[in-house]
Amino acid sequence: MRPRKQILRRTTLLIFYCALLELIPITLIQPTNAQDTGFFHVGEDLTYEVSWWFIKLGTIRTKVLSSENIGDNANYTAVVYIDSYAGLPFVDLHAIFETTMDKECFSQSFNGWEKDGKRWKAIRYDFDRQKGILIVKKGIVDSAYNTNIQFERVDTVRIQSKTQDGLSLLYFARANVKSGSQITVPTMVDSSEEVTYFNFWNKQANVMIDALAYPIDVIEFDGKGEFKSIFGLGGPFKGWFSNDAAQIPIRAKMNVILGTIDIELKSWNRNGWNPPKYVKQ
Repeated sequence: MRPRKQILRRTTLLIFYCALLELIPITLIQPTNAQDTGFFHVGEDLTYEVSWWFIKLGTIRTKVLSSENIGDNANYTAVVYIDSYAGLPFVDLHAIFETTMDKECFSQSFNGWEKDGKRWKAIRYDFDRQKGILIVKKGIVDSAYNTNIQFERVDTVRIQSKTQDGLSLLYFARANVKSGSQITVPTMVDSSEEVTYFNFWNKQANVMIDALAYPIDVIEFDGKGEFKSIFGLGGPFKGWFSNDAAQIPIRAKMNVILGTIDIELKSWNRNGWNPPKYVKQ
């Protein structure tokens, strides 16, 4: 009887453990199809100013470069330029990240360049979705956008079928900000698969920015990145995206090495778009 009881106890614990795993969201189910939202607009050019307390640190600029139809699907390519202002004693950051995403805003390819003295550290993601692996290649180049990389390290990482890089994650958030869902998303950081938690409450709010004299109608959300990325980026974050079809990031608060930084829309170039004015109901 004793061995039978032990087997029964172990079987019960195993079933309980598997049930708990089922309750933990690991991958996204039925993500928003970006082709249906209309927020992607080739040529969209957004510039943000980054500040820490009263100190202006630099700018973040995002651009949607192109779209390509592949059968019933579409791929979108976007880039972000991150530049600290000259003369700061504690920040000297210059980086470029380029991503190509599928219609659900999951990463299809990724290239990154980060300035390191007079040269640039380069990283490239090569996905093999059928085998469920990601080849991460790292090296040094003389200039950004130089693809003639002298690879110093190559890692093979087992991944889930759908993963994000740091830039595609932003567009994924835009696509799903009105979903009213709590979502856990696999996120590639360097050579590791980490996770990002989103709480999309579909909560209407309003925010002010220096570039406008009126309050902007926005959707508020928050979340947490279980990783450390460029300049220590990670941990809790909060964001406010425009409450319209464009769903453009207006403001964000994020954690880096220095503490909490504020990211605020400074200028925009998107055909026919201006931030929507908040009208109190």
